Amino acid sequence: MKIGIIGAMEEEIQLILKNLEVESESIIGMRKYYSGRLFNKDIILVFSRWGKVAAASTATTLIQKFNVDLVLFTGVAGAVNSDLNVGDIVIADNLVQYDMDATALPGFRKFEIPLLGKCFFPVDGALLDLAKRSAHYYIDNEMKNDINAGLLEEFGIEIPKVAVGVIASGDKFIADGNIINELSSQINNLQCVEMEGAAVAQVCYEHGVKFLVFRVISDKANEHANIDFNKFIENASSHFTRGIIKKVITDIAPVNLEANVL
Repeated sequence: MKIGIIGAMEEEIQLILKNLEVESESIIGMRKYYSGRLFNKDIILVFSRWGKVAAASTATTLIQKFNVDLVLFTGVAGAVNSDLNVGDIVIADNLVQYDMDATALPGFRKFEIPLLGKCFFPVDGALLDLAKRSAHYYIDNEMKNDINAGLLEEFGIEIPKVAVGVIASGDKFIADGNIINELSSQINNLQCVEMEGAAVAQVCYEHGVKFLVFRVISDKANEHANIDFNKFIENASSHFTRGIIKKVITDIAPVNLEANVL
């Protein structure tokens, strides 16, 4: 069993890297891939950089070069669901590319990937359940010992919610409430927006490799975001990421990674 872990920002993998027993490093396509053991599993850890192309390229390398059985993508995102706040966790049950639009050509639906005939890429149910359990476990048992109480108070984090729903990806950092409202009206059960997850999901789907995407909410994806973004990632969200990943890969069983049938 081999698991690929991707973070879109370098800060999002640094805490995990501290726990990784690195056995080798490879630079491929201007990205550094760390191979080693993490919580008793074979892991390839990599910082993908921002955007769908960067994420897709990284996922492809993990699959073709390192032969991973699962791609796990994590990081921060902007909330679309108004019930979500900073520090809440969103686990994708489906992913969609909100900037894919071939409807000017006959026969295409909005968000449909040409030649695949798919708008949404679903996450395996067993992996989804594992991710939910892992997020709740971290919040209930480890969060307050892992993150400074003053930081939790600064960011207004008490007991984070764990939401399951659609994560939408596109090559734009959204900070506009009008765009959020429009996307929310077009995509049922949309929880948050980011810039990579759906591209990773498409690559994994095309290669028959399972995938899991979860995000920590860092802002409301509108013009009113006012937290210290870098401080939040380095001192809070990266701890959520590491804690949830630790539980996921500790508890995962080979049966969870049997070939996709989607």
